[in-house]
Amino acid sequence: MKKVSLLLVAVFAACVLIPGSVQAEGSFKGYMINEYYSVLSHHVEDFEGNHGFWLRRIYLTYNGEITDGVSMRLRYEMNSPGDFGTSSTLNAFVKDAYLSFKLGGQSMKVGIQSPPTFDYIEGIWGYRALEKTPLDLLKLRSSRDFGISMKGRLDANDKAKYHIMYGNGSSNKSEIDQGKVFYGHLSFQLTKCLYAEVYGDYESQPDDKNYYVYQGFASYSGDWGRFGVQFAKKHYSHNDTSLDYTVMSAFAVIAAGEKTEVIARYDRAFGDGFKENFSGHKISYIPFSNNVESNFVIGAISFQAWKNVWIIPNIKYTFYNDPDQGDKPDSDMYANLTLWYKF
Repeated sequence: MKKVSLLLVAVFAACVLIPGSVQAEGSFKGYMINEYYSVLSHHVEDFEGNHGFWLRRIYLTYNGEITDGVSMRLRYEMNSPGDFGTSSTLNAFVKDAYLSFKLGGQSMKVGIQSPPTFDYIEGIWGYRALEKTPLDLLKLRSSRDFGISMKGRLDANDKAKYHIMYGNGSSNKSEIDQGKVFYGHLSFQLTKCLYAEVYGDYESQPDDKNYYVYQGFASYSGDWGRFGVQFAKKHYSHNDTSLDYTVMSAFAVIAAGEKTEVIARYDRAFGDGFKENFSGHKISYIPFSNNVESNFVIGAISFQAWKNVWIIPNIKYTFYNDPDQGDKPDSDMYANLTLWYKF
């Protein structure tokens, strides 16, 4: 708790000490995700029956306008460990720290920021409070990187857009090697309701380790709700080793009233990468089994209780394919009550 308090003081002090023009145009915002969880069944027997409260995430963000066309963001994130084994106070760290420049119809960012991997998909999914999008959840790509990016429109009607970035490939951690990542993203608003995007990246790391990720995503939305489908693959190569991680996902968010939505999602993870080199136990709040293909299901109902406050009872279920060696892991089931509020 002392660490969290010091970081909050640092945020406040930074905002007070920066020039007056930033203070005049700056604002704080954020959100919290509280949850009561219950482990109904699990492939790790010791986790079965665990239940209690935790904070899945706290965001505290300061946005400031420095001058015309130049702005900044500083964001802290805090969360409970979520590994069913660590008992500690909330962990806090810098999530975003960047300067943004408007250049006509384009914009450039320099600093710690979100690459285009699943930033747009997460916005359409709309329920990060409930769960991460697939590549983020399975840790196939990080939600942050330190680098420089450019994005903007490709046509006068904003129907086609691009987003490119060159980054460290070290998430929001310090850079300690020569490896770098190049990201590229194209999006198309094909009709009022139909959206599609294509994405690819290439990462080169020391010792001749190479990675690339490509994906396609499409969604359809209307007054009734929205649904989306995603296909993604990550390829890893090092000397004579080559591994593929393939993900297919589909979700639907259906309006069931003025302030109520029904949510369903299915993720399928397969390929020799998941069979041979997958650390599923590192997934927070819903640890997966290591080195096995998986199927992940979410079912939920979202109630907007008040302005900027949502109550989301949900079930999460993971079941596994037969592994190449050893016994098939037991399935995992969680019954949760999630409270999400913005400020």
